[in-house]
Amino acid sequence: MEKMVISIIAAALLGLGAWNLNQTFNLSLEIENIKGKVETVEKGMKQLRNMIAKDRQKDKKKKKDK
Repeated sequence: MEKMVISIIAAALLGLGAWNLNQTFNLSLEIENIKGKVETVEKGMKQLRNMIAKDRQKDKKKKKDK
């Protein structure tokens, strides 16, 4: 009886450990996915900033030429 209880507890602990490992792995995959999306947004923002800076330079040149 004692061995059976110990076996059940050990099995439960192993199951919880495997579940925890699986959840940790899934979270790491989600984090990598989010990092990729953040990088994409940052690149888009950088391109937008560059476009705005170029437009401002063009506007300044137009004002000087007038």
